Amino acid sequence: MLQLLLHAESLQNGTVIAAISSRQMTVVTVALWISAFLFCLNVLLAIIYRKRRKAEVGSYYAVCVLEALVFVVALLVRVGVITSVPFHLPPGLPVDRIDIGAALAFGIGLFPAAFWNRVNLTELPKRIVQDGRDMKKDAGVKLPPKEWMN
Repeated sequence: MLQLLLHAESLQNGTVIAAISSRQMTVVTVALWISAFLFCLNVLLAIIYRKRRKAEVGSYYAVCVLEALVFVVALLVRVGVITSVPFHLPPGLPVDRIDIGAALAFGIGLFPAAFWNRVNLTELPKRIVQDGRDMKKDAGVKLPPKEWMN
């Protein structure tokens, strides 16, 4: 999932630290934030839509577990506990294992929300027109700007 076995340097006390570039460490940090956000998002969606079908709510909880695992792995990489991953890529690819892991974490975390709450694109113009009618009927914001801006 994450590229960790780059250039290992041995310290004098015998421990090994993986030399991760600053770009890769940035990707790991972003993966930490993304996985934490998507964990919270899926918990929130499971709570909001708890009355819906069990398959939908179960998918939110399943992705919560996966995002928690991604968070723990990324945290262990960030701290330096995990130093190698046995998944090898062919040389010369423009992406590495860290990029692939972050993309998978993002895609897996957003999948249930995108799948269960999708909008048909053919209905989108009709919905926009209906929203415009509703806004004209309600006349938008009824409070003066100074009241809701402070």
